[in-house]
Amino acid sequence: MTGVGAIDPGAMRGRPVLVTGSGGFLGSAVTGRLVELGAEVRGLAGPVGETALLRPAPPGVRVAHGEIDDGALLASLLEGVDCVFHLAGPPSVAESFAAPARYFRIHAAGTAALLERCAEAGVRRLVHVSSAEVYAPPAPAAASKRAPVGEDHPRLPRSPYGVAKLAAELLLETWAASAGIQATIVRPFSVYGPGGSPRSLVGQLIGQLVRGEPIQVGDLRPVRDYCFVADAAEAIAACAAREGAPVRAYNLASGRGVSVAELAGALVAAAGRADLSIAERGGDRPAGAITLELVGDPTRAREELGFAAATSLEVGLALTWQASTADRD
Repeated sequence: MTGVGAIDPGAMRGRPVLVTGSGGFLGSAVTGRLVELGAEVRGLAGPVGETALLRPAPPGVRVAHGEIDDGALLASLLEGVDCVFHLAGPPSVAESFAAPARYFRIHAAGTAALLERCAEAGVRRLVHVSSAEVYAPPAPAAASKRAPVGEDHPRLPRSPYGVAKLAAELLLETWAASAGIQATIVRPFSVYGPGGSPRSLVGQLIGQLVRGEPIQVGDLRPVRDYCFVADAAEAIAACAAREGAPVRAYNLASGRGVSVAELAGALVAAAGRADLSIAERGGDRPAGAITLELVGDPTRAREELGFAAATSLEVGLALTWQASTADRD
């Protein structure tokens, strides 16, 4: 998201901030952008046993390893912090069906623990990275009448991951103002880009292309809204400058719906393998939990944060593919 107008490039210089989940895909991108903006960044990167899965922090970032509900660790990291960017927790919707208790403990109870420590430490701002998975599935409509989902769309998640994320949002909405914390909730839609999880849809497709396997996806039908990781990270960083209501939510979306079939075709083309066919192999979650279409309305984020999903899907997939091939050289 180049050219964001809501944050002065010098506004973050020297500001002490904490990024939870700093070793994750989106968390590492946010950490890197904050470092570029001159912030004094601290990171909570997850338990020591998970270090093999984490991305390294940029030079100068103070990184700690531990659980999000470790009160003593949080207290030490939050001392003197001006703003917290909260991205901790496992991101897989499909895997949440196999481990709902773990997802709820980290995303919901973990957010409660963080809020408690933020209030004790006098932290003034919290940017909470939620998910578009909190939304209820839009009502079926003819293609000509489909409307992107706005922030006021009903929230009724269909996965344990979405339920845990919604619980964290409700806690923020109920408690942040009384604790003196200005909370900004961002709901990314489908974030992708270099360094993404190999278990994500884009990651699985790249893995199949690299290994020379047949291109297979669980279901060709679902339509999603794809947002490039650098654009999302820029918008999240911009939230540190938000003024106004104690709690405000924003979609991070392009407003463009793309089916799994279209996404796979575009990535195959970016890899120079447009000759390959794409087949279904069966879903990875209960049939009743599948939302066939979820596209976001980016209007509020554009008007209030200066957000724009500036990287087209075609360019973003090309960059992602190029990065994957560079990693193997």
